[in-house]
Amino acid sequence: VVDDAFNRRCRGTKPGPAKELVGSPDFIREVLLHPKVAGVVRSLLGKNFLVPTGGHHHLFEEPFVGQNWHSDGISGAGFEIAELQCYYYPLNVNLEDGPTIILPGSHCRAVNRDAIAHYGNIVGQIPLAVKAGTVALTRYGIWHKAGPKLSYNRRSMIKFSYLRKSPPQRDWLIDLEEIPEYVDRPAFHYTSGVESYRDLRRRIHTWNWLCGMSEKESMAFDRWRPSYESGTRPVEEMII
Repeated sequence: VVDDAFNRRCRGTKPGPAKELVGSPDFIREVLLHPKVAGVVRSLLGKNFLVPTGGHHHLFEEPFVGQNWHSDGISGAGFEIAELQCYYYPLNVNLEDGPTIILPGSHCRAVNRDAIAHYGNIVGQIPLAVKAGTVALTRYGIWHKAGPKLSYNRRSMIKFSYLRKSPPQRDWLIDLEEIPEYVDRPAFHYTSGVESYRDLRRRIHTWNWLCGMSEKESMAFDRWRPSYESGTRPVEEMII
């Protein structure tokens, strides 16, 4: 989505902290507040979201084996969306260039970083082999890594994050006052029934939360109710 003229301007950026670049008026206009980027951010973080004033430039030029799986934030912290971790690519990235690899849904998995470092390829992972000017938006805490780099092409990625400032509310254009029920996608073929069920519940709660529901209200919409919602009594009241 970013204009190629601006992509070319970013290609000479030094690796490391990129506060000067990311905080510049041109970067803010061409990337951070680009209508197609800021529109997605607005939908997920609400109005008056916090715009990044700094970032980091990840630059790889030589072939290397790639990185281990890791998450920059705490995975499994909940179904809320309070921070979007974004990757901007000023250069084309091919598979042989060691693209960023992400694992959708992994932000829901509460794990120790060391516990996932030894994993290899994981079914469902997505390599971000993308065109120059692409901005990828992910939920903070997602598992990711740099893939194996087989070429001498420059692989450039500038990372930055947007943050939420206010609680979510359903303030986008709507046709009905009622909150629409979450529409699920088909389960992936490689997931078990238990995992599909857990992931679906997380997605339902994320949707309801974005619509401004409290956790209690969201539970009422949950098609699989927890045990305490189906009726319980204190053990001392039970008479056999």
